[in-house]
Amino acid sequence: MFLKAGCVCASAVLFCAPVEVSAAIIKTARHASTSNRTVTTTTSGQRSILMTVDPLDVASFQLDVSFEAGKVEFVGITGLNGYVIDQTYEVVTEGPGGQIFGIHGYYPGFNDRLAFQPPVGLQAAAAVTATPPVGEVDIFQVTFLDLAPELSKTFAVFAGPFDYINAYNSDTGLTTTAMGLYDPATDQGVDPAFSTVDGISSVPLPGGLATGLISGAGVLAGHLRRRNGRLKLP
Repeated sequence: MFLKAGCVCASAVLFCAPVEVSAAIIKTARHASTSNRTVTTTTSGQRSILMTVDPLDVASFQLDVSFEAGKVEFVGITGLNGYVIDQTYEVVTEGPGGQIFGIHGYYPGFNDRLAFQPPVGLQAAAAVTATPPVGEVDIFQVTFLDLAPELSKTFAVFAGPFDYINAYNSDTGLTTTAMGLYDPATDQGVDPAFSTVDGISSVPLPGGLATGLISGAGVLAGHLRRRNGRLKLP
């Protein structure tokens, strides 16, 4: 994991922020959707926020998460239901904005990085005996400390230009890849998902309020070049 202050571009895409989004599905051969939900918990007087991500039929993935750095503090990421999370992601904050880049994870036996291949059209190794869970399953959880309990805050999970979800087909033993932010023109890519934690004494955010946390292009060009160097594209 890398933690540093950096630039989160102000030209981020604006979005509406519902409390909880619909279930994740693999819509077409190369179109996937994510979902996330947030809950609060209190330990030793400190309020924490747990954001859980649960796409469908996942073998491996790389995704990004955005958050409001002025209101929460990133703590860590935990794999769920057997999924392994590599500690190679990067946390970048600047002012009120924050993003976690390159959250890579996989179900044991389906590590696409280990195969030294681009994450497109991967075939499960014949030696694998256990396959990824079928259906919508929680794959990882991000923990934040709530620095401003009285304020509402919004979280997003999305695929940047080099991010993806590899969905496993238990009937064929093959994976299908949805890569990058969803493009309706090609019907390919990964749909983003958003969730909001309301402040303790605040009124819920209006449905049309834009917070501007997420953008596939909302990072420094130099940062994208560094990530491009880590991911070998087909």
